Amino acid sequence: MKKLVILSFLFLLLIFSFGKISIAGIAPEDLQTIRTYEDSLSILADSIVNGSEQGVRQLACYEFIPMLIKALKVKNSFEYPFDSLRQINIMYSDDKKFRIFNWNLLKTTGVYRYYGAIQKKSSDLKIWPLYDYSDYIKNPKDTVTSNERWFGMLYYQIIQEGKHYLLFGWDGNTLLSNKKIIDVLSFDKKGNPVFGAKIFNIGTIESPKFASRFIIEYKEIAQVSMRYDNDMQMIIYDHLIPIDPKAEGMYEFYVPDGSYESFELKKKKWIHNTSVFNSTQDQPPFPEPIDFEKKNKKNNNQ
Repeated sequence: MKKLVILSFLFLLLIFSFGKISIAGIAPEDLQTIRTYEDSLSILADSIVNGSEQGVRQLACYEFIPMLIKALKVKNSFEYPFDSLRQINIMYSDDKKFRIFNWNLLKTTGVYRYYGAIQKKSSDLKIWPLYDYSDYIKNPKDTVTSNERWFGMLYYQIIQEGKHYLLFGWDGNTLLSNKKIIDVLSFDKKGNPVFGAKIFNIGTIESPKFASRFIIEYKEIAQVSMRYDNDMQMIIYDHLIPIDPKAEGMYEFYVPDGSYESFELKKKKWIHNTSVFNSTQDQPPFPEPIDFEKKNKKNNNQ
């Protein structure tokens, strides 16, 4: 009886295992191959992020890229989630037609270089490496680029609207400022990726001015939000002001003031709104310093 129970359990486990493989569409021998690659990639990814010096991080990055390509060459690799690569962003489009592998490398100067690859859904590998060209793009708001001249960033949200995919990203711009960016991804007639599209009206309805991507820059220590809100059906982001009127135009001194701006989709264009909510503050929201000595005395007297 005991032997029968064990055999039944093993049989069910076997069925479950084959069920997972058939759903994923990856043959058992290919699955083992890709898992072996994933183990090595996970170690390298940890070194890319946590390496003690730039040389260690950079070497790990250079070893990571060709190994990732080898893993993705496994038939139907698109179906494999690479769950253990926690230091690598893996983001899927809403329609599941492609995914983006994306990561950054911290330099000794305190700034970042960005890396990535777009993998299209296919039984055989269709991939485009992303080459960070952002240091050489003079007018990023107006420039349409390819994967070979990618405006590098770390993505955190993807939404689809028609043939366009909006890519929300973060850029640790300098030691003094960061950027939040909305880029636009589409695919040309040959299926190649194109970054940027003049769909953001940063002017007015009466005097439209269209940009290929939208960028805000702010003080490095400030907490700034910019996301697509599904409930409100619009892009919402923090309105920024300088911490001192004399710093007007010096974006490394810009912080949120508690109000919000937005973009709303109208006739396939994203139209800018200067306000969303009515809550505003006269001064940037820096809290008063806490007098811990006074606070402790108060607590002791209670």
